[in-house]
Amino acid sequence: MFKTNLKTIALAGMFTATLSAGAGQALASESGIVWKQASSSESDYCHIKYMAFTEQSLRSGNLEFNPSDIVDMYGSCSFDPTSPEEVRKQVATSNQGIHGDGSNDSSSSD
Repeated sequence: MFKTNLKTIALAGMFTATLSAGAGQALASESGIVWKQASSSESDYCHIKYMAFTEQSLRSGNLEFNPSDIVDMYGSCSFDPTSPEEVRKQVATSNQGIHGDGSNDSSSSD
């Protein structure tokens, strides 16, 4: 279903190499998650880094991760980047031509 390539494997290896013991969990999974850390052992709130899908694959419907486009988010530990809801969000973002880089692009005049 999802293609795995050498870039994906190298990226997962890079995240594994940079994590210190107990700091988080590097995942090389078909879900696209490359790193996940729970805020506490009793919490369902996590810091998650996952690969976005390529724009071309979102258009074609043949989903493929883009290992150079990492989304950094906080949310439920059960978050699934391959869920239909998340795919719809990425398609909508792609269709709008919005490419978030983590900065606040909105402008306001005071």
